[in-house]
Amino acid sequence: MKLLKWITSLLTGPRAGRRVIFMAILLAIPSLFAPLVADEHLQATMWRTDSRRFLNDCFVFASGDRAKNLRQMEHGLGAWWMPPDFKVAFWRPLSAATHAFDLFLWPGNAVLMHLHTLVWFSALLFALGVLYRRLLKPSVAILALALYAWDDARGGVLSWVANRSALIAGFFGIAVLIAHDKWRRDGWRPGMWLAPLLLALGLLSAEMAIATTGFLFGYALCLDRGSLARRLARLLPYFLVVVVWQAICSAGGYGVEASGSYVHPLHEPLSYATKLVERAPILLLGQVTPIASDFWLFYPPAIKVAVFLLANAVLIGLALLAKSQLATDPRAAFWLIGAGLSLAPISAAGPGDRNLVFVGFGVASALATAFADLLDSPPASRWQRFAVGALAVFNLALAPVMLPLKCLANFNMDYMRAQTDASVPRDAAVSQKTLVVVTAPSEGAIFFSWSYRDAEGIAKPSKTRILATSLGSVSVTRLDVLTLRVRPDRGFLATEAQQMLRSPSRPFRAGDAVELSNMTATVIETSADGRPRTVEFRFAAPLESHEWLWMRGDGFRLVNWTPPAVGETVVLPAPI
Repeated sequence: MKLLKWITSLLTGPRAGRRVIFMAILLAIPSLFAPLVADEHLQATMWRTDSRRFLNDCFVFASGDRAKNLRQMEHGLGAWWMPPDFKVAFWRPLSAATHAFDLFLWPGNAVLMHLHTLVWFSALLFALGVLYRRLLKPSVAILALALYAWDDARGGVLSWVANRSALIAGFFGIAVLIAHDKWRRDGWRPGMWLAPLLLALGLLSAEMAIATTGFLFGYALCLDRGSLARRLARLLPYFLVVVVWQAICSAGGYGVEASGSYVHPLHEPLSYATKLVERAPILLLGQVTPIASDFWLFYPPAIKVAVFLLANAVLIGLALLAKSQLATDPRAAFWLIGAGLSLAPISAAGPGDRNLVFVGFGVASALATAFADLLDSPPASRWQRFAVGALAVFNLALAPVMLPLKCLANFNMDYMRAQTDASVPRDAAVSQKTLVVVTAPSEGAIFFSWSYRDAEGIAKPSKTRILATSLGSVSVTRLDVLTLRVRPDRGFLATEAQQMLRSPSRPFRAGDAVELSNMTATVIETSADGRPRTVEFRFAAPLESHEWLWMRGDGFRLVNWTPPAVGETVVLPAPI
């Protein structure tokens, strides 16, 4: 109670909104020093080599084209288990234009790129403040803006320049709701056509903007006037915008295919439904508590079960707390419906707090309303007082402290990349070799290293062969001069994090073979769910040939490794 009273006393006066935004920018200043990572390096290389296609292809990481995918597998940005039609390709030309602006004016300058991102963050907060003032009491609107702006979930999106698209989509999503509300409540007729146009701009920024339709649906149910049929009919222009956008994306070959992390709701509805049930509670937990959803993919099974149960308990608790609000306050119902439906599109991707941009719009306003009600009339139930008090501590005390730290989150990715990169020779001779990584915790750090070297013009191996990714030990047997048999103790692709390049819906069968230019991988044994258990790798030259650079994972570093003698079996320890 004291914390709430103190904070609300600070959030008063005609310039309170500006102070909230100013404080958010101060808390986000550490993001200026976050390094460029992964996607930013790929984009820099794409801009330098094929700028004409940059606006359309800036967010195409795998096109689904078999020939292009094979080239990626050959040269180290893919692995042998990647299906030939693997696709992770997003059409975000408006966001791409902002990256083209960066790469044209200040290529490689991370500080200015992050500063550009902060401009979009400021614009989003300003627009959100306008929307909150239209739909909430003034004191609640300021508190809601603070809850959103100072939330640590904003850190991930601010740390990663390539994720600026989420902020741009969020800005246009808010603009849609403002225009729609002005049309419906103020009779401002330009809003009738301007709002669908703004939704189109949002979708051209990031597919996440489809979450705007969840808030529009909530608006039609809770705030609009007229019969239900007429209220829903007013959403038809937005529906047509989404249909046209999806048709253009499909015709252009954009979308996702065969990935274990990204799921297309239209192509794999059952798989998507399963992911939605699993991921939605985890994402909500990341929004309202300090337990970030980013770590979900890396939890051991027992921890995963515990966190999932906790997330569902929190979800049930929040539903009970919101029950009275939903029954008596249509505006609270609007925000909660919008937040809930916003979980649907982001559940199609791997969980991450950086994807909570739209969810936060509704959750922040719902929390602000609950906190204001607590100050006006404290609940009689002890558990309700405890729950609301815990939410206040999480979101008004811990979140602002954690936000600056999470603005540096990409240092973790860069640390992994730097560890791997420093392990592999950089001299010109390495470009004549094939790097063979017998086992590593994941392929990510290797991919990051190669995208960094491509962007910086640093020599790298001509080809890369990752035999296995595993968090456990791996048994390696030398069958003959050319062949290794590899068996991870938990099998291949044992965790969701390791299934990024291949969906469980694409099972292997014994006898399946993948042929690359100098290596063939043949699946000998599979698990019940279609994951390889044992794979034989036959190389085009003796394993002692100077053509190969043999290494294995040791943490995120790679260390030199020597193949065993013919007939010998060695067990490599868990890399982590």
